[in-house]
Amino acid sequence: MKICLSIASADEEFEKMINTLSDYAQVDVVGLSDYDLTGYDVFIGKSMRADALQKADKLKVIFAYKTGVDDFPLKDLQEKGIILVNSHVNADIIAEYTLGLCVCLVNRIAECDKKLRKGIWYDNQNPYWESFFDMKVGILGYGCIGRRINALLRRNHMQTYTLDRGKEYDDIGLVSTTEELLEKTDLIILSLPKTPQTNHIINRDTLQLLKGKYVVNVGRSNCIDQKALYEALQSKWIAGAAIDTWDEKPPNSHSTLIPSKQPLIELDNIVLSPHQATRNRHGHRRYVQDITQKVIHYIQCGEITDQVDLKKGY
Repeated sequence: MKICLSIASADEEFEKMINTLSDYAQVDVVGLSDYDLTGYDVFIGKSMRADALQKADKLKVIFAYKTGVDDFPLKDLQEKGIILVNSHVNADIIAEYTLGLCVCLVNRIAECDKKLRKGIWYDNQNPYWESFFDMKVGILGYGCIGRRINALLRRNHMQTYTLDRGKEYDDIGLVSTTEELLEKTDLIILSLPKTPQTNHIINRDTLQLLKGKYVVNVGRSNCIDQKALYEALQSKWIAGAAIDTWDEKPPNSHSTLIPSKQPLIELDNIVLSPHQATRNRHGHRRYVQDITQKVIHYIQCGEITDQVDLKKGY
């Protein structure tokens, strides 16, 4: 069996992966683009362009060492019958970071920090903060991350709700529509994948249902219409937002980039986060180790875990 491993550089964790998988298959390391998939049975990477599949004559399975899969040509994989596998091993740390964003936003911690750096101790127009734990929370996106978020909130005896989509639900209230979810709750958490169905699910119309409420997004950036969000925040129609994912990212770790074309950085009622939820000190190690074990299990047993539904996109 031949494995093509696509990475930016061979750090310690990837070296361990290479050494471990080399006991089971031939492992060839390539960059993040411009690779030839001729003769490979397995591809491991963080993304793939559609044109890379042109020479994929033997490719059966792709393993993504991350959770989001919108950087892969899902339609082409479906047509070719190639399986895509991702990792949910970091769902718990993403849930923890989400809880931190919620508390920081509702308790106005980031806002107070910015003002105190200017010597401002009191906001005489709005001096108080709210308790996040007194709120009803809606979770849009009840996959692995959404379930972990709910578990943390329920430990603090909070009322939580999500959409009833015919899954198995435990210890969470169910509603029938997105509109009902927004109306019933004080804060909405988005942990949705990027699909046509989730595009701008938070927009001018749905924001009308969030007067005086909060929005927190740790899902994909396409889920929120940023122009509509800016207008709702600037006018104080909604109480606040915390956003961790954006339409664009800097090309490398040494570059700078303002996170939105909208002037969100001018507002006090938003917490801006640089796609930080998975950047836990051990997050990368956990992703790489999880995918390593999934590949070994596939080679030894021919079995797949965490297969992506290519039609749904997650």
